[in-house]
Amino acid sequence: MMKQWRICVLAGGLLFAGVGCQNTVNRVENAERSMVQNVIHDKRFITDGFLEDRLLLTGVNTAETPDGFLRVQLTAVNARVGFFPEMWSSITGENPYKIQYRFTWFDRNGMAMDSILSTWQEMTVIPGEEVQIQSVAPSRDCRDFTISLREAE
Repeated sequence: MMKQWRICVLAGGLLFAGVGCQNTVNRVENAERSMVQNVIHDKRFITDGFLEDRLLLTGVNTAETPDGFLRVQLTAVNARVGFFPEMWSSITGENPYKIQYRFTWFDRNGMAMDSILSTWQEMTVIPGEEVQIQSVAPSRDCRDFTISLREAE
């Protein structure tokens, strides 16, 4: 009985040590931002509730390049922070967290434009990290887009 107790204490200590070693990100930013963003209202179609809870999408904004191409930026935060999410990430080996994203661009008539930019791209997001996912339209005729996200396998 005493031997089992020692094994449980040792296993618990190792588990907490592993959780304590998880990398997270703290962030400091200008409280009085001077930038002007063209934030757009987005419509979301969610099929993966786990991803929705882990990667919080905080905004989408657009701008035009000097050459007249539409540029899009999605801002997201890895919400996998806190004791239990970090413990689970340590056990499953999901730290750092990997996602994949893909932009699909549409012309003025709503037709999808095939482009090398429409392939799945992989990104690593550390717990607590805010990331900006960006793309530039492949043509000046592109006026619309969709962004697809999934967990990397």
